Amino acid sequence: MQAIFYRIFIGTAFLVMVFNFGCATTAQSPDDFVTVSGTAAYRQRIAMPPDAELSVQIEDLTDTKNPVVAVFNERFGDHQVPIAFTLPVPNTAIHADHRYTLRAQITVGGAPRFASTSNYPVLTDGGNNRVDVLLDAVSASGVGRSANALPAAFSVPATFSGTLPCADCPGILQTLTLRVDGLYRLRRVYQDKPDGLFAEVGGWKIADNILRLNNGTETSLFAVIDDGTLRQLDKAGQPISSPANLDLRRASQLDPMNDSVQWRGEFIYMADAATFTDCASGLRWPVAMTADYLSAERNYTQSSHGRGAPLWVTFKGRLEQMPGMEGPVIEQMVIEKFSGSQAKKSCSAASKTGKAIAELKNTFWKLLTVGDHQIPVAASPTNQIHITLASEGARVTGFSGCNRFTGSFKHTGNKLHFSQMASTMMACLSPEMALETEVLKALNATTHYRIDGEYLSLLAGGKVIARFESLYLR
Repeated sequence: MQAIFYRIFIGTAFLVMVFNFGCATTAQSPDDFVTVSGTAAYRQRIAMPPDAELSVQIEDLTDTKNPVVAVFNERFGDHQVPIAFTLPVPNTAIHADHRYTLRAQITVGGAPRFASTSNYPVLTDGGNNRVDVLLDAVSASGVGRSANALPAAFSVPATFSGTLPCADCPGILQTLTLRVDGLYRLRRVYQDKPDGLFAEVGGWKIADNILRLNNGTETSLFAVIDDGTLRQLDKAGQPISSPANLDLRRASQLDPMNDSVQWRGEFIYMADAATFTDCASGLRWPVAMTADYLSAERNYTQSSHGRGAPLWVTFKGRLEQMPGMEGPVIEQMVIEKFSGSQAKKSCSAASKTGKAIAELKNTFWKLLTVGDHQIPVAASPTNQIHITLASEGARVTGFSGCNRFTGSFKHTGNKLHFSQMASTMMACLSPEMALETEVLKALNATTHYRIDGEYLSLLAGGKVIARFESLYLR
């Protein structure tokens, strides 16, 4: 296949279009093109010099041999952001079963100053062909990052580790790895606990010297002390008053991110290929046709979703460098154990509509607060105070801090009532017993409920008396 490059000078802008043809073709009319346009900008109040240059390109994520579809370059001259761009893409270069993304960067003297770090799908797969790109500052190491008051020397990729306090064990060994593309992996080992190893993945961002880790259901916060130190903060982003160690230190070597973890996101199968988009980070990978892949494909084809439409799924899996369909080794998602799908969920459902993502029934609800008390994280999810409302039989089961309990529930609209509660009769220390009494009292007092995204609030009248968060068990 022959690649033909067109470089067109328009004022201060250069437009490079990359067309792939098997043979020579006649000139194309404007109707033969799809136009992708938008603006590129950054938050900082920094003026760019006249020789600064904006580069925008569209890449075919499916075509590993000729990934670049179109490129737009423009020198700033006497202009500043936002800078408008337009990229005409020939219809012959667009394939409905391919996935395309838009990337942008600003360079000065050839050195990158700002770069896009988010995913901007275009052309197919519901992509928006009008894109306003927000670029992040680039550190001295050439890594894109969100820059407010970030220490100049902070760089990624990086691994940080340390042993942080544990409520009922000697300590929690935490290993945090940050990737350049915005993905993180946090591994926790609860010392002296059987089955005390847990790992999670999600998206990370840094703003105002605070590192935010979002795994899709909860956020962890760390203060960026310097290039080599992160310090744990409370849920409100405030320092924790404790004589214990709260720091994670930069490791000398990068820890490989090959853990088997629970993923939640959107699965698409089309033209004998599948992709997975992680909700927490927004990143997308091709799915390897190995392990439990066929369970995911069968689930997708049997669902009510149309061909090529995203389906929200959850599974246990890992990232692995493997040969792609065209031969080169690429990072792919390996589905080790497919869990299931939910037709009404999507990565963008909560942000676009404000509607709930989690459902009241058949969800493991982890207690966050009851009354004025915050609930500490347990070493095992099943030992966390929680409730589960089963759709079959209208039964509620859970753990109240000391004992397991069961009962009935009724709900109509936003009204919710628990009854016929019974529990085991184990004796615990007085703090656990007091907390358990408060939890059961809150359940008995519940009259209404509210779900906001992945959070459940139990109300007595109009007052919130307990708050839960959905948890997806491995």
